[in-house]
Amino acid sequence: MSITLDLAPGLPLVSGDRVQLQQVLLNLVVNAFDAAADVADRPRKVILRTRTLGERFCAIGRGRHRSRDRPRELESIFQPFVTTKPSGMGMGLSVSHSIVGAHEGRLWAENDPEGGTFHIVLPALPDEAGFP
Repeated sequence: MSITLDLAPGLPLVSGDRVQLQQVLLNLVVNAFDAAADVADRPRKVILRTRTLGERFCAIGRGRHRSRDRPRELESIFQPFVTTKPSGMGMGLSVSHSIVGAHEGRLWAENDPEGGTFHIVLPALPDEAGFP
């Protein structure tokens, strides 16, 4: 299994609880590794990508999920106690979704040809905040 970091330079800062946001990213990375472990028909890889979206929002993370999740299932994976793992509790994505929402951001999942992607978008601090 491989992990690729595609991190954009000079991203704006975001305001938030560092521990909570780390929990979200860790949960998505662990989920991506779990999903990649089930892949047999293509290379096993996890990609983390950061990008700036316009002037206000910053995409801070991206990771893979199982591509067999259908669109209706993708809507439900953020509900408490919903899991696609045999031994999952179904709380990680629900808690992550709540944390990102509490930070005025958005977390969602999409299917794509390579297996699926989680997106996190958080509001960036304005340049006038006095940060370098």
